[in-house]
Amino acid sequence: MRIVYLAECLAYLSLILLPGSVLFVRLAPAQYSAALLCFALSALLALIAIGISAVFTRRQSDNAHRRRLSRAAVLSTPAIGFFAFSLYLGSGSPMIHDISTDTEDPPQFVQARQLRSDYHNILAYTDSIAEQQRLAYPALQSLTVPRPLAEAQTLALRTVEELGWTVTASSPGHIEATDQSFWFGFIDDVVIRIEADSQSSTIDLRSASRVGKGDLGANARRIQRFLTHYRQSLN
Repeated sequence: MRIVYLAECLAYLSLILLPGSVLFVRLAPAQYSAALLCFALSALLALIAIGISAVFTRRQSDNAHRRRLSRAAVLSTPAIGFFAFSLYLGSGSPMIHDISTDTEDPPQFVQARQLRSDYHNILAYTDSIAEQQRLAYPALQSLTVPRPLAEAQTLALRTVEELGWTVTASSPGHIEATDQSFWFGFIDDVVIRIEADSQSSTIDLRSASRVGKGDLGANARRIQRFLTHYRQSLN
């Protein structure tokens, strides 16, 4: 009986901590570390509840106890599922949070520096970050298109809008925007640089997370989505 009650308590607690971690980081973004700890704790409690259910369900002679253990396992799946999915998305990604298509001369943020608070990451693309990025994301490269600057920029702004980003600054050859993650609501900054000659324009992007040492690959995926969407729009 006690083991059944324990499994149920752990399962319900995991269900409480899962949305609680989201509310925590959205209401107090400076405490994002505590929110992520709650997220990890919800997954741990869910895993324990599932383990208890797996071990003790068949040992229960009472059918009601078996059903309660099975229910505890089912209630634990959201927390462990979300956590496992997050780990899957970030598998193989380095512990960096600043990604650029140009690792030698990355686009520079201007407006984003004004939007960041003291607890946010510093916007400094170092040689160490560049080296790790080249090893992890060798396919992320500048995009050259046969379009003049004005047309290339118009298409870039349209792509930003279609991706759901929020433009924070725009001038010839320079666009800045923010993108918000779905679950925790983390806000990341993006800068787009467009350099043109007489025949074409070269587009470079840089995406940087405001919080966290690693980004689970989110910035690289964001840049790749933009490049893919932009190429499709050219057609």
